[in-house]
Amino acid sequence: MNRLEEVLVKEARIHELLEQKNLNGIILKKQANFSWLTAGGYNMVGIAADHGVTSLLVTKTGRYVIANKIEARRMMDEENLEALGFQLLEHPWDQSPEKEFVRKICGDLTKVGADGNYGEYLDLEGDIKKLRYTLTESEIGRYLFLGKKLATAVEKVLLGVKPGDTECEIAGRVSTELWKDRIDPTGFMVAADERAYLYRHPIPTEKMVKRYVMLCVNARYKGLITTITRILHFGKPDPKLYKQYQDNVEIECRMIAATKPGVGVSIPLETAINAYRQLGYGDEWQFHHQGGAMGYLARDIRVTKENQEKVLENQAFCWNPSIAGTKSEDGFIVTKRGPLMITKPIIFPAVQCEVDGIHFIKPDLLQID
Repeated sequence: MNRLEEVLVKEARIHELLEQKNLNGIILKKQANFSWLTAGGYNMVGIAADHGVTSLLVTKTGRYVIANKIEARRMMDEENLEALGFQLLEHPWDQSPEKEFVRKICGDLTKVGADGNYGEYLDLEGDIKKLRYTLTESEIGRYLFLGKKLATAVEKVLLGVKPGDTECEIAGRVSTELWKDRIDPTGFMVAADERAYLYRHPIPTEKMVKRYVMLCVNARYKGLITTITRILHFGKPDPKLYKQYQDNVEIECRMIAATKPGVGVSIPLETAINAYRQLGYGDEWQFHHQGGAMGYLARDIRVTKENQEKVLENQAFCWNPSIAGTKSEDGFIVTKRGPLMITKPIIFPAVQCEVDGIHFIKPDLLQID
């Protein structure tokens, strides 16, 4: 599937939504949706901004990009929107005539849907998000590329960590590795020693590593985001800690095995809750969310017991069960044949785990003498 073919598949999904909602058009303003519809394009300037610097408009008969004079040329040239069949609606950088363009093409603005609450438009954020859930063949290929590069970068950096390195230095080294492949590091949690036990969201600080460090990274490639966790210990870990790590891996594997097309998204969460208790960790699950569906956001669905949605074929997930001091986290794609892992051990030693006939190869806790 080439890029234009992918755009056409996604445009067809939008057309179905137009019919369902009896609308004349849908406008997409968020970075995630721009990357999704354009098959990996970027309309960002600020890497962390939710909204992009251009908007896309899809009607029953055409597709458009609304861009100011600063962005227009790059949109059509480097993002290849002209080749992808988008018509440019250009305006001066100091004016905002978006709604005038939309009104001219679509008529009544209340007959236009949008990926957020933008005044007269109908807010379809939830409906549009669901259009992204089932990945195309090309998206799966990009995800596997991202996963291999991310796992390699994280594991390579941890192999080079020395006592005395700071948490923020480690994050910086991962960023250097990822940027070589135009991969955006979108989130870091780095916990040295006791911080791994104290905080579930340990953003990097200037704290120096002594014996132990947990590294968690969110990374984005052509809009798709995945997450990963790896752990390093200098010297032989306490047997209790190592068993806890192995149990943590088993909990994640049980969750992945329970994530099948057609089941409720809350089923893997219930599986985790039972596993925590069976393995002797009680209600440890209550101290941090356990993950969920991902794609063009780090979490499309943060799963709770109340979630009623169903797991879809070719939908990406990442579960992140944690126990104070340890966490296990690798992204995967749900298929009829079983989980297709996005991230997996590349350089790290591996541990084996089998659940419901599914054989998992998961990263071990790295020990450096």
